[in-house]
Amino acid sequence: MSNAYLDLLAHFGIGGAHPGGFSLTRFILQDENIKVNDSVLEIGCGTGQTAALLVEKYNCQVTAIDNHPIMVQKARQRFQKIKAPVKVLERDVQNLDFVDNSFDLIIAESVIVFTEISRTLKELSRVLKNDGHMIMIEMTAEQYLSVEKQKKACSLYGINEILDTDEWILRLHQAGFNQVEIISTPSELNQIEVNDINPSKQINMDLYDLWEEHNEFILHNRDFIGYRAFKCRNS
Repeated sequence: MSNAYLDLLAHFGIGGAHPGGFSLTRFILQDENIKVNDSVLEIGCGTGQTAALLVEKYNCQVTAIDNHPIMVQKARQRFQKIKAPVKVLERDVQNLDFVDNSFDLIIAESVIVFTEISRTLKELSRVLKNDGHMIMIEMTAEQYLSVEKQKKACSLYGINEILDTDEWILRLHQAGFNQVEIISTPSELNQIEVNDINPSKQINMDLYDLWEEHNEFILHNRDFIGYRAFKCRNS
């Protein structure tokens, strides 16, 4: 199903558009003991910024998936340019074709909220190894959201719901993640400095308007909507 906000990110080719940006990714991964033989799955890989970091820093075995064909194309361009051996696939995270217990580490950076959350979490729990873990960064309600704010956010981002921290933890437990840890990070949803970009040759002007609408929304709703980073295990 089409999502105008994801089209925006794809056509502008923005890397690190998730809450906290690429600096948060580097901060979290610096504490990860990722080994050469570890199998890593990044869902919603976008233009491949995080997957490239994983290969370059840890030399691990990375599979990167995204369901947007333009994102997949731009990720492949990145990996070809830097000669990174990343397996890039156009896939729907809600219906993965990987066997059970496939990956040591799963990384999801502002992806799951754009899907049917419970369905996606169950799939991720299924393909994660019993001794593996998942790092997840997701938009989170900081306080009660009025119906009007909920509708505005859901319409803007093409999502179905915004969960608070306790609701995220409950969904994770229901999906089979028995251990859920909140990673200590700043939680305020700020505008991200865009310094990794690979724009398409032709971009619809409506997407420029949507980008402005997104920035305005963050500016006026940072007290209501933030994000959390989680580390999750299913055993």
